[in-house]
Amino acid sequence: MPRKAFGFPFLSILIFIAACVYAPPPRGAEDHLLLGEFLGRMGRIDEAIVEFERAIEMRPNYVAAYTSLGAAFGQKGMIDQSISASKKAAELDPRNATAYYNLGNAFGKEGNYEEAFAAFFKAIELDPGYAEPHYGLAVCYYATGHYELATEHADKAEELGFKIPRRFRRALKRALEKPG
Repeated sequence: MPRKAFGFPFLSILIFIAACVYAPPPRGAEDHLLLGEFLGRMGRIDEAIVEFERAIEMRPNYVAAYTSLGAAFGQKGMIDQSISASKKAAELDPRNATAYYNLGNAFGKEGNYEEAFAAFFKAIELDPGYAEPHYGLAVCYYATGHYELATEHADKAEELGFKIPRRFRRALKRALEKPG
């Protein structure tokens, strides 16, 4: 019985692994942004923040880097930093719906619902098909006891493609069923 050669698939895998291990370091602001986004998706938020900050050092008015930085700070619970980075992104690009969404999340996490509502509504005004701000509104309405409005926005978010967590739906259902 003849031995099979490793062949093309094996060689392709080796080349891919070598490219990953020996990838060149980031050279420009875009490279740092992309690396930060990759690290963020991997759950390595601290490292992602460093990359976003490097992108901003290289390009001080880099809207996408400020937007991503605001989201990363929000994931870490660094609310003041999230608000600052998101405000900077919105200042640099007032049509950036994601910056307003990030602001809504940050304000909501600190319990500043008035500002959260305003930011989420601004995100929706800028991008009516953006599902996540509707979910943000649903959470804020739930937190403030406006369960019918929470349901409306949860339904809208779902209609636009956002997957509503089951535990939120259950909590909302219980709140609506509660007498008084």
